[in-house]
Amino acid sequence: MAKKNQKIMTARYAYSRLWRDWLKEHYVTLGFTFILMIIVAISAAGYAKFIQIIISAFEVSSVTVIWWGPLGIISLALAKGLSQYFQIILQNSVLSRMQANLQSKMFSCLVNMDLANLLAEAPAAFSADIELARASTTAILGSITAILTIFATFAVMLSIDWALTISLIFIFLFAFGPVGIVGAKVRKISVDTQKEIASMTETVNEGLAGIRMVRTYRLEKKLTESANATFERLFKLRIDLTKWQSSVSPLMEILGAIAIGALLLLVALRMKSGAVDLAGFIGLLTALGVATNPARKLGASYAAALQGIAALERIYQLFDTPNKIKDGNFEFSPEKKSEGHLKFDNVNFLYPDGYQALHDINLEIKAGKSYAFVGRSGAGKSTIFNLLSRLFDASNGVISLDGRSLSDYKISSLRDQISVVGQDSILLTGTVLDNIGFGRDSASREDCLIAAKAAAADIFISNLENGYDTKIDPSKIKFSGGEQQRLSIARAILRDAPILLLDEPTSALDAQSENQIRKALDELSKNRTTLIIAHRLSTILDADQIVVMDKGRIVDQGTHKELLERGGIYSELFNLQFDLSPQNKNENRKKSFSGSNKNNWTNPLFRLSKYLGL
Repeated sequence: MAKKNQKIMTARYAYSRLWRDWLKEHYVTLGFTFILMIIVAISAAGYAKFIQIIISAFEVSSVTVIWWGPLGIISLALAKGLSQYFQIILQNSVLSRMQANLQSKMFSCLVNMDLANLLAEAPAAFSADIELARASTTAILGSITAILTIFATFAVMLSIDWALTISLIFIFLFAFGPVGIVGAKVRKISVDTQKEIASMTETVNEGLAGIRMVRTYRLEKKLTESANATFERLFKLRIDLTKWQSSVSPLMEILGAIAIGALLLLVALRMKSGAVDLAGFIGLLTALGVATNPARKLGASYAAALQGIAALERIYQLFDTPNKIKDGNFEFSPEKKSEGHLKFDNVNFLYPDGYQALHDINLEIKAGKSYAFVGRSGAGKSTIFNLLSRLFDASNGVISLDGRSLSDYKISSLRDQISVVGQDSILLTGTVLDNIGFGRDSASREDCLIAAKAAAADIFISNLENGYDTKIDPSKIKFSGGEQQRLSIARAILRDAPILLLDEPTSALDAQSENQIRKALDELSKNRTTLIIAHRLSTILDADQIVVMDKGRIVDQGTHKELLERGGIYSELFNLQFDLSPQNKNENRKKSFSGSNKNNWTNPLFRLSKYLGL
């Protein structure tokens, strides 16, 4: 995402792109908004001219001024107030739409981003950046009104006394130097602040996600100290930012006071020479008062706009991060699905941080057969699963499906050929029926019910208050691990994909739940190419082939019996799990045949005893 030594984004690029991509489509509404801004500016500047006219009328003792004077002031106030009201409504409707579109685009980018990029640098300031971008855009639109008001006011002042007005313009131009210095400082601090906010969010999320481990190992103090250090850095940055931002208004206030002082001095000289009368003097003073507030707002808007550049830079970097995983052209038809024949030819994979997870993987997986992957943690088993779904692409080598490279397939069509049942069952907001139906878009209610029954999920679903129409709130999961897994299996059954990936689907379940789910998984695996990751070796004894991995390499392959006879890593892992020393064989034999399911193949010890010939 963000690249090191990347040039700082210019304000011109940041906001011209914002206009082109997100605001230009609303040009009609913004056009009306601009017209209302002009009315607001003219109405504000009109006060000064109108005051001059009223004073002049009083000087000649005009009686009619008693009537048209108050009416004129009220008319100007109504014009300004109503225009401002509708301007704010139209402006915020555009900005709210821009914000919603930015949020939609950002979320879509995150959902579709290459997994490697997402894991390496997921944006932590999803809402903060967009809020800041909106605030800065609001400030810029506000600055347009301020600029129009200042120009209109100076036009009125020029009509009263051009010499005085030009002198005051030079005084105001003098303000841009100090304001520019302040703005540069504000922008630098804003960039640092956004980085610290991202760091803070990451620290807090990591701490809360691992709170059980933190409390078990009594790491509360260490975690708190680390978080407090981040909070303290953020505090100092915010104080610095406040100091520099707050200096803009006083600076403009002082310059405004200098302008008024200069005006009084120059007016005194001009009145002495007869170039300006009392009405003109009061008109100029009123005009200067009208211009002072927009000038102050202009300074604050400048600081806010600079802050927005930092947020827009982060947003654009996210939008512009290209996906390395490209779509192919070939796709399966609904009538003809994949055969499920997979082949790995000299496949290597390096993660973005440089860690090589796979080394020269050569493996043929025959259609309709079951292959189990075993090995210690970090052996590369999960990486193989990720490559099959093209969550990553191989760094070198080729993975083929039915004789064609995975990169030749359309990603959506490829993933339609794969069902996944993992150790963590993901439930999304919606009904129970919706969560089963995610497996296939075109599934009917009846299809979902058939899948649920096949997954042994129908009984517990029927006992829910609203059955299949029960609402699920992922933040308040009320299902057991076994129930969640059965919903996940029902989803996979409904998908009816020819390739099935089982990633330790029973590792977190108790014995009773595991037995129920094993039945459903055995049924689901029939006539499918099934790949299994399992730490419980008792669950993969009847796999057609067991692939043994170590440090990213395939070190052995064969049936359970063949691997045991050859010895090696598999034999070591197997003996460790089941403590198969000679003195324990008789005890294991007794356990394998005890209980109500002593002849049940879902009983791991029964299956184990059969394979060992006990």
